[in-house]
Amino acid sequence: MIEGMFARFHRLICRTWVRWLVRVVCTGCAFWLVWAHLLPGVSEVRFGTGTLPACSPFVALLSLCAGTLGGVLLYALPVALFSFLSPRFFCRWMCPAGCCQDVLAKVRCRIIRAVPFRGMWRLAPVFVGIGIAAALFGYPLFLCLDPLVLFHNGWGLVGLLIGAVLVPYLWCAKLCPLGALQDFLYRIPRALVRLFRRGEGEHGAKEPQGQLGRRVFLGGLIGVAYRSVLPPHEARGAIRPPMSVDESRFLRLCARCGACVRACPVRLIRYGGAGNGIAATLAPEVHFGMEYCNPSCNECGKVCPTGAIPRFEREAKAEKPMGIARVSDESCRAANGQECGTCVNSCPYGALDLGWDAVNMVSHVLIDPKACVGCGCCEFVCPVIPKAIVVVPLGAVPAPERTGEGKQ
Repeated sequence: MIEGMFARFHRLICRTWVRWLVRVVCTGCAFWLVWAHLLPGVSEVRFGTGTLPACSPFVALLSLCAGTLGGVLLYALPVALFSFLSPRFFCRWMCPAGCCQDVLAKVRCRIIRAVPFRGMWRLAPVFVGIGIAAALFGYPLFLCLDPLVLFHNGWGLVGLLIGAVLVPYLWCAKLCPLGALQDFLYRIPRALVRLFRRGEGEHGAKEPQGQLGRRVFLGGLIGVAYRSVLPPHEARGAIRPPMSVDESRFLRLCARCGACVRACPVRLIRYGGAGNGIAATLAPEVHFGMEYCNPSCNECGKVCPTGAIPRFEREAKAEKPMGIARVSDESCRAANGQECGTCVNSCPYGALDLGWDAVNMVSHVLIDPKACVGCGCCEFVCPVIPKAIVVVPLGAVPAPERTGEGKQ
């Protein structure tokens, strides 16, 4: 009786319409988690922000290899376990990016003949090898190529859909690193069995035995060469979210998934452009002026799936500054003989003070670099336009002792 039930269940899940139904439901849930806040009548929806990229075994593996530990990585464990049992289980049943591409590709192929790519070399295993090897040296690469990351940030999803129109199925078949990692995981238990029991190789394998491992190994050699020959350049051109890791490591740990951008309750965190270099493109940046980083907020640390922004307690924000405030005496009311002290009275960390210049008979705003964390409150409350006090990245200007900008 039990065997009959299992047989009926197996026949049911083997039907195409069942698999498509599951895929559509999973894709709808993914769209709700990521884009529900854009629907009319729906207010801020932050439940599940960052969960989708964290479900990827590729993101979890590279983050672990880079030394990032966090409970959010456990979301990828069920997907990894199913990958041991069924070939490309996540791709065939749950991947929202793959479902969107398949629908568009099927529509396109009915109108225009598909472009063949059978002779193209499969690059996905090489991406996996490069990512793992570079991550072991603390600088993971290709996190931004994960399909769940691309789906989550929106920009990547547009690129995947354009690719599905131009060359259908190219991404899933040749380029997706998550798909290649699932292939690798599926073959691990079978390779272990062959060590103890000789037998014929897998029937119906898409590529010869050992070819996948060789390409992953080749990617690993490239990743080691990258880390040893091209050490990352540390830039100081942007203010990163609170408690972020060092800039050079941040640019490589950050998957550009946009989880912190959506989680920020006052929309301080935004996607960065290419102004700080190609490596910093789409990396999250903090922009003050319209709001400031509240000392009681730690939402960005809760949702980051890679550890670029580690989980932190609210009190820890005072220990690691994002930037430092700078005052322009040309615009400051106090430095021009007018009565003002709004920034001094509003600073939640007590990092600002008014000092008296007996020679010029004016006041100057003094900044304590040991107390200033770059929260942006002073810039937010400054009544002058353009702002007389702004937060700049650490290292952009040499930090003074305890003095005002105009007195240097």
